[in-house]
Amino acid sequence: MQRIQYIIDTLIQFRNRVRSNRYLNLGVKVGVTVLLVLVLYYEISHHQHISEVWDAFVTQCHSVNISYLIAVLILMPLNWLAETEKWRQFVARYEYMPRGRAFMAVLTGVTFSLFTPNRVGEYGGRVLYVQPRNQWRAVVANLVGNFCQFMVLLAMGVMGALYVLRYLDMMNRQWATALIVVSAACLPVLFWLYYHFELVIDFIKQIKVLKPALPLLRQLNLGVVRQFTKAERTSILAWAVLRFFIYAIQYYLLLVFFGIKTDILTGLAGISALFLLQTSIPLPPLSGLVARGNLAVLLWQQFGANEVAALAATFTLWVINLVIPALIGTFSFFYVNISKSLGYEKDNIQHHSEVLPPAPPPVEQ
Repeated sequence: MQRIQYIIDTLIQFRNRVRSNRYLNLGVKVGVTVLLVLVLYYEISHHQHISEVWDAFVTQCHSVNISYLIAVLILMPLNWLAETEKWRQFVARYEYMPRGRAFMAVLTGVTFSLFTPNRVGEYGGRVLYVQPRNQWRAVVANLVGNFCQFMVLLAMGVMGALYVLRYLDMMNRQWATALIVVSAACLPVLFWLYYHFELVIDFIKQIKVLKPALPLLRQLNLGVVRQFTKAERTSILAWAVLRFFIYAIQYYLLLVFFGIKTDILTGLAGISALFLLQTSIPLPPLSGLVARGNLAVLLWQQFGANEVAALAATFTLWVINLVIPALIGTFSFFYVNISKSLGYEKDNIQHHSEVLPPAPPPVEQ
């Protein structure tokens, strides 16, 4: 009799756990979706010139410039595929990560990033597709990838800003030369740090003031960075450069689409400087689009563009490169088991096709 009661109690506990996990999954997914919709509604409804932007978009869609918009749409998945490869190639060393799953993880990260400051939510979105034991490794891989992307952005942004300032006669030759020299000296230091990131970690560990933070560093498992080979870091750098130029070309094509006339060299220089400014300023998620739009207006008005055209180009790029991927990421997010991703559920059976054997120690090249 006691054995039967034990079995019944066990079944009840199992049922309650499954039910609670089901509610957890559904609650998180619905909450994220509702939050995303509210943020998008706020961004669009509070856009001061949204009706003029829409009218400009419709007008240009009926012009011969429509091919430029089509080209921007075609480049959008290439942009995120490059980001996928930048992140996946390291994660795949620890567990089986097909490109399709990695692509969905990146898009889910875009979904989370739209309602978090400076897009930090992308970390949480991506790790949901990684097994709990490898999630910190995935976070570190993302940190390295973002640092690499920032280096490329900084290098191109500084050169672009200097070119634009000289083009608009807003800086004399002496100051421009001095800034070029300083930039030329600082950028190699950043790239050296990228290839010797583990030395920075060792240096931080030796600073007495930061010793209370050592447990956090161990928890973050930043030692994983040591396992990035030079070849892998070069590959990540190449994908970062490709992503930057895809973005810059998309933006330039939209400038042409909305009738903003500038030669390609000046346009790419302005885009590089603007992108550096837009991503370097910490902004709350509910004011980011407006603030970035205002920066775009300030820049492109120097080239004779009207306010609506400048805002329309920025807004359209935001919709194509972030909103559309975020909506796709929301759909893929509904196929993720949240409780399993958070470690509340464990698979007792693992298929041999789902887990890769431990990777051999990397050899520095």
